This record gives sequence, structure tokens and C-alpha cells, in this order.
Amino acid sequence: SGGTTYRFPTLRLLTFSLFLHVERDQDLTSSPHRSNHRLSSSVLLIIDPKCIDRAEQIVCGSLRVSAILSSIYSTGNSRRRSKSTMFLVKLQSVVAVCFFAATATKVDAFAAPQVVPASKVGGSINESSATPQDIFEEFTKFLIDHQTDMISKIEQADGSENAFSRDGWGAFANDNDSVDAQQTKSGGITRVIQGGNVVEKGACSLTVIRNGVLSADRAATIQGRQQQQEGDLVVQEGDIYSAAALSVVLHTRNPFVPTFRSDVRIFLVKSASDDVAVAWFGGGSDLTPYYLIDEDISKFHKDLKQMCDSHFPENNEYNLSHQKMKQLCDEYFYLPARSEHRGTGGIFFDDLPATPATLTFVQDVATGWMPSWLPIVEKNGCKEFTEEQKHWQCLRRGRYLEFNLLYDRGVKFGLANANPRVEGVMVSAPPKIAFDYNHVPVEGSEEERLLKILKEPKDWTV
Repeated sequence: SGGTTYRFPTLRLLTFSLFLHVERDQDLTSSPHRSNHRLSSSVLLIIDPKCIDRAEQIVCGSLRVSAILSSIYSTGNSRRRSKSTMFLVKLQSVVAVCFFAATATKVDAFAAPQVVPASKVGGSINESSATPQDIFEEFTKFLIDHQTDMISKIEQADGSENAFSRDGWGAFANDNDSVDAQQTKSGGITRVIQGGNVVEKGACSLTVIRNGVLSADRAATIQGRQQQQEGDLVVQEGDIYSAAALSVVLHTRNPFVPTFRSDVRIFLVKSASDDVAVAWFGGGSDLTPYYLIDEDISKFHKDLKQMCDSHFPENNEYNLSHQKMKQLCDEYFYLPARSEHRGTGGIFFDDLPATPATLTFVQDVATGWMPSWLPIVEKNGCKEFTEEQKHWQCLRRGRYLEFNLLYDRGVKFGLANANPRVEGVMVSAPPKIAFDYNHVPVEGSEEERLLKILKEPKDWTV
């Protein structure tokens, strides 16, 4: 009330108005059509379409009860009718308030919905007896569900008629693939949106690889990075591996909204000679801005730090911290030939032993993606920009593509397969780029300020 609008973050909004009218005369027994004073309150609810059926049930139920009570109390003295009128007012008010509380949230249209951390949600993993295979299957199910949920949020925020396409392969070739097939066969789903209002090009890719055989080169690479612990499998050529990953890259139309990139993944290796298995998590989240809006970038990093600190207190067994993951991110997304970083970073982790505890951390990383980026979209997505600013964005996108082609491990891994899905591997490439020879920003400009930060990263949490 009082002019406040409550709305859900969806473009398919339906408006429902519930008006409560209390007709009053100086004599409550007189006809309401001859009222001298009218007290009315209205509640405007903009509600999610999924709530419509429930709304109709509640309101229709209230009207039925009101009609019954009106007939019961239609006779009798004035005092009794007065009490019945006030009773109906209270009844309908309670119904309105209950429905309001159940369906509406005071949020902005693009604001990210409140996310319940994965660590707060019960799962099927038994912490005392979970095997690497158990964790792999649990995480794979999470990735499948999270891809669908995230795409829905992005489409709502984008606000265009362009929806994500679906390119499924292997176990996910069809929408109605059986769960059994998904648990035994390799496959994936590449979802792409192009030409949107907010997202000029975006991709959200799910990949699940099962029962691959490690080559000598891949086994040697893993051995070089493997953190040996007592009882761990020593990875060798011929061992069986499985992998699952979900990644998202959102290249924005507006130069004042950073490109957002994130991924989470798991890699499982089983011995070819026995049932011994080991698994690791990897992933991260980072921003690539074209213009520095300090408060937005600072909040992005502070939220990441808060989440990381909740999982990894000082002296934890994984020797992991937000500071370390921020440093790893800066080191990974670096173009040595340019002596500059790709963006302002975020967090990056790899070779993290897969345990029930680290499973909840990686799930929290993924569920935090949209809440960390959508508020920036809301704030800056409608800002006006010039052709020069758009060109600067395309120049920086050129650096993004440079990194992908020259240094990104995921791209190298994908293209190393015998029959790579090139379109799927390269789906993270920007839609439009520019390469100007020896481009130098104007001294004192915002473009120059960005380059200084990219050459010398800063701590955005202080």
C-alpha cells in the first residue's frame, strides 16, 4: 500500500488487483449505494504467472466465504449487521495480507532473487561414506538443474524476444532423454542467446564426459598438477576418467556492463586395474569490464570474499582462502605478450579435492553467479553510450579472444579431442571484436584508467 509496487523479476508479468471496500453510512443499516463516506484500500500485486492459479483459489475462496456469511447475517438487528460487516472486512483484509506475503517480494525487476546457499540445502550425499563417484553424480545432477534455472533468469533480465537456443548432443540430444542414458553416456547441452537487449551474445554450456581413457599426455599433465595425499590414486595412462562442467559467458551490449564469465567443473579418475578413484573440483567467476565503475566491481569482490570466508576459515585443511583464489584468478587470466590482465578478476580454483565439504562450496559459487551480476545489469544496462565507447569495448573484446585462443586451458582441452565440437568449444568468443594497430588511449581518460588497473591489479575488498 501507500504507492509501493511489489514485483517479481520476470518479463511475463501479470497484474492482479484486489480491492477491499468498506461502505459506510452514518447508519450502517442503510444501502451501501447511498454511502456518504468510502474507505477503500487497494493492493497492487505484480505476480509471477506460476502464482496465478493459487491467487484465484484464494480470492474465489474468500468471495465464497463472504457470500455465505453475508447470507447468514443478512437478517437481524442493525448491531448484528454492523458486526458482520466489520467481520467481513477483517476476513478479506487477512486474506489479502496473507496472499501478499506469500507471493510478493519487494525487489527490483532485474534484482537477483535471494539464493539459499547450497550448504543450507539438504542433499543425498552422506558425508561419512561418500565416494568420489557419489560426489560426481550429485554434482552432475546439480549442474543439469542449475543450467535450466540460470537460463530462465538471464532471459528474464534480458527482456528481449530472443531466447536461448538449445544444441544437445549425446545423452542430451533430445529434451526427453532418460535419466538412465544421462548417467551412462557422454553428452552436453550448449545454450546460446544472440542479439538480446542486455546480452549481445551469451552461452551457457553443460558438458558431461563419461568413461574416457586417459592418453599418456593427459595423464602426465594431471600427474604434474596432482596434489598427492596418502591413499590417493596415482594417475596413469589408460585410467578411466569422467568430467562434468557448467560454464557461462555473457558478452553485454552496453559497454558499462562488464562481460561475465564463470564455470564450475569436476574431474574424476578411476584406476584401470581396480576400483580406486579420485576427483577434483575447479571453477571460478570473474568480470571483464570496459569502463571501471568502482562500487560495482568492489561489491562483486566483497560478496565473493564473504562467501569464500564462510567455507574456508584460517588454517583450513585445503589451504585455501579468498586472497589465494583472487591471486590465482589474476595469474590465470593474464596475457603475457601484452603484460596485462584480461579483466578485474574474481576467484579461480583448480585441483581442489572433491569432498562433501568442497561440494557445497562449489555449489555456492555457482548459485551466486546471477546474484553477483544481475544488479550491475539493472544499474548500468540502460546507460547511453557513444560509438567511440562501443569501439573501445570491441577492442577489449579482442584481448578476450586473444586469451581464449592462446592461453585458455579449457579451449585447448576441448580442441585436443579427436573430433572436437568446434562451435561448442569456441562458443565463448565475443560477437564482434576490433583490432586497431597500436591503439593508445587518451591520457587521463577512463580508458587509460582501466588499462592501468589491468596492468597492476588491486584489492577491491578494501
